[in-house]
Amino acid sequence: MGKTRISFQMSKASAGAMEVFDVYSTDDLQGFLKRAEGWEVVGTASRPEDVEGVPVISCSEFRWDKPLIVVIGSEGEGLSLESQLQCQQMLAIPPGRALHPGLDSLNVSVAAGILLHSICSQKRRDLRDLLIPPPTVPGCSSLALGTARDPGAATAALGTCARLTTLPGEDFFPISHLNGSY
Repeated sequence: MGKTRISFQMSKASAGAMEVFDVYSTDDLQGFLKRAEGWEVVGTASRPEDVEGVPVISCSEFRWDKPLIVVIGSEGEGLSLESQLQCQQMLAIPPGRALHPGLDSLNVSVAAGILLHSICSQKRRDLRDLLIPPPTVPGCSSLALGTARDPGAATAALGTCARLTTLPGEDFFPISHLNGSY
């Protein structure tokens, strides 16, 4: 994994968020995920019925209780089977109502924002439920996010969270770390 140069397009799409984060890359997402010992690796599924061999749950049911890598696939095609099989679970964003048959996926940055909001809100709720002031409670060490094609848009969605480091790879797989302490 090495330091990555930020292109103008990546910076523009991230709304400047990438200017304040260290950026690294990996040429081997599968190898990176295989070496993620101690981390939970979850993927995303826009069509849960297409996922085989990995349990699919709603993002609102997911419990963030250890370091986490969230891998988001490309718009339209989602995650490759090889990437799905690296995941312990797949997260789905349930629609609020029945959708038209042709509408089955979200823009990557929108999906990233919804997933991060769901995961981070759940963590904050858990902390409030414990009645412990959030700054004194150490959270999980980090949250990571990967996306397949649009590192800038994913980074823009992540830019609303604090203390992020983004790691886009050669194939545009950003991995972003979010400190879980609130």
